[in-house]
Amino acid sequence: MKARIAIVGGGVMGTSIAWYAARRTDPIGEPVVLLERRELAAGSSGRSGAILRQFYASRELAGMARDSLRVYAGFESRTGRSIGFQRTGVLTLSGASDPEAQAGLLRNLEMMRSIGIAAELVRAAEILALAPGIAVAPDTLGVWEPDAGFVDPQRTVEVFAALARQHGAITRIGVEVRALRIEAGRVRGVETSEGPIEADQVVVAAGPWSRALLAAHGVDLPLRAVRPEQHFLAMPAPPPGPAPEQPEAPQASEGLAAQIEARFARDEPPAAAHPVLLDLEHGYYARCEPAGARTRIGELGYAGCQETADPDLLDERVSERFALWARAALEARMPVYRGQPDAGGLAGWYTLTPDAQAILGPAPEIEGLFIVTGFSGHGFKLAPSVGEGVAQMLWGEPVGAFDAEFFSPRRFHAGEHGWQGRFGL
Repeated sequence: MKARIAIVGGGVMGTSIAWYAARRTDPIGEPVVLLERRELAAGSSGRSGAILRQFYASRELAGMARDSLRVYAGFESRTGRSIGFQRTGVLTLSGASDPEAQAGLLRNLEMMRSIGIAAELVRAAEILALAPGIAVAPDTLGVWEPDAGFVDPQRTVEVFAALARQHGAITRIGVEVRALRIEAGRVRGVETSEGPIEADQVVVAAGPWSRALLAAHGVDLPLRAVRPEQHFLAMPAPPPGPAPEQPEAPQASEGLAAQIEARFARDEPPAAAHPVLLDLEHGYYARCEPAGARTRIGELGYAGCQETADPDLLDERVSERFALWARAALEARMPVYRGQPDAGGLAGWYTLTPDAQAILGPAPEIEGLFIVTGFSGHGFKLAPSVGEGVAQMLWGEPVGAFDAEFFSPRRFHAGEHGWQGRFGL
């Protein structure tokens, strides 16, 4: 089989790249082939909370998240396909007990607004209006992103793959890539469980499996796979009153009062009990999952995550310690969760780099090989921008969808940097 581009990995990155690349190719003479050894979204993507926020300290990430959110928000109207996008808003909170965190929150807000992101500073009374029943001190500060929310991770990956196929891409599910084919310093394709596939270019977007595949061919990048745990509680009933407006988000120019009013402007029941919460004070995130009538709680950071030497040996059990911590953290902020039943838990993978930024771009050692990994749990927020930008790279065009130098694999070429352990906020 001969392809123009072979993509290794059927998660949100692989399928997004396949979708954007397939729109540029001749599906007969130069097809895009996506290879996934298990099923779509079988790795990190399928276990993601798929939160779409733009709250970042980095202008590069915030801009990509802004552009990707616009793709998600208009996705159904443009493609006719649903990815489960819900505009619940995202509320990031910081208490006065941590002045440094509050100062960072204000810096992030200023930068976000400078690049056209709709975001507002909110104080205790406004926070209570946006999330009734929330427990906040008078000096709590928040950043409110009215346009933000989440998507259904499994559905999104499947729809991206379907759109890639619609444009002529081939998706080979259940086909394992066992090695790269390299001759004279140039990639020539991949060896798979069903035989060789020739390709002019290969994209490795295999999440925590990327390092081993690349290292077998002398591409040694500082990547670590860690195991984040997530706990679920039954989602409480939404507060009494009309539901938030879902189809159209209020614009920043309307003012915060109008935004709050719009959240309670309809008579239909709301899909989620409250906005997505990023609680810097208590160190967790929480997002409602209405389809499962539950709320997901995860840690804002990697300090409690165990390193996973072999991603195939993932222990999916969630510890009692984490489940108790997650419940206590959410109950402290949202007392309505007190007494709510446990609703399961899961463990997944984050693929980390020393500076907590993804690796995107051509491998320094091998012509035609491109690396897309190390998203540290932020993949869904950035995936459409990554898909567009990697397609630009593959065609040798100037990359306008992201800062290629910022994410370049070459920044680690001289050796491993010190591990900072930062979370992308």
